[in-house]
Amino acid sequence: MKTHLIGLLILCGISFTANSQRAVRVYSEQDNFKKGSYRIMAELTKHGSYTVSLTFQQLTGLTCSEGIGNIISTLNGLGIQQIATLNPIGNISPHFTYSYTSWVGKSINKLDSLYPYLLPGTTSTSIKTSGVYFLGDLIGKGYGEFYAMGFLYNLGDTICATRGGLVYDVFDKAEPRKEGEVFSTKTRNLISIEHNDGTLARYNILSEIKMLVQIGDKVIPGQPLAVFEKQGPDYTMIFDLYYLNLRETGKGATNYFTTRPRFVLGSNEIALASAYTQYAPIIHPIEIITKELSNREIKKLGLKH
Repeated sequence: MKTHLIGLLILCGISFTANSQRAVRVYSEQDNFKKGSYRIMAELTKHGSYTVSLTFQQLTGLTCSEGIGNIISTLNGLGIQQIATLNPIGNISPHFTYSYTSWVGKSINKLDSLYPYLLPGTTSTSIKTSGVYFLGDLIGKGYGEFYAMGFLYNLGDTICATRGGLVYDVFDKAEPRKEGEVFSTKTRNLISIEHNDGTLARYNILSEIKMLVQIGDKVIPGQPLAVFEKQGPDYTMIFDLYYLNLRETGKGATNYFTTRPRFVLGSNEIALASAYTQYAPIIHPIEIITKELSNREIKKLGLKH
């Protein structure tokens, strides 16, 4: 399984950049209220947070409101927002060109590595891990620290959210995988969730599923996301937790890094999950479910601390 996981994780990492380029459009327009001025605008067409990095190749006869260096801007919510203004300098003829790159998520400089995550199953059932994989060990340290953990389910089991957040991507049209066939992005269904702190959880589901959420949904910890309702060769989910950090030196042409989450493994145990281990029963402590909810949300959902 390790060999085939390499390709899956590499393609997953590439998909971040590809999806972000389709989601963000940066353009310039003349400012109708200030003669000789321009506005740099960004249009976001997908749910979730996106980060834009803009660099001027040429900038003459104009000053930029955000300075002359690299401009970093975080986009939240669908629609158009202004990321910079260009104002004229005297009688110098204005001219500017720029390039930009965008990424899914907002850049995180400091991560809470101790945050508690729920095991991705329903309460009072059990779940088994298939392994913890470190991509650097598989294809060389130069690629970066990319972790993923496999979870094994049974027919009829439900995948639940490990943490609350916004569903920003789903896919449930993957080709059925035949007995003995290795998995790939063609046979992988997907649920992607952005958490409040900017981390990005990806549920790579390697079997046919019934999807229970859609893009734009806000979910809470423990909420059902998908059900294994069709017969298949096995019922596997690969979970990885990513974050974007533009201050770190990205290896392998990436600025994404993964972290190993700490799971609620028992009544008084929050720790890293072990490979090839059965955890039973799964518990969803109310204090973990409500940890990031407002009092209004807790009341609306009928939850109590």
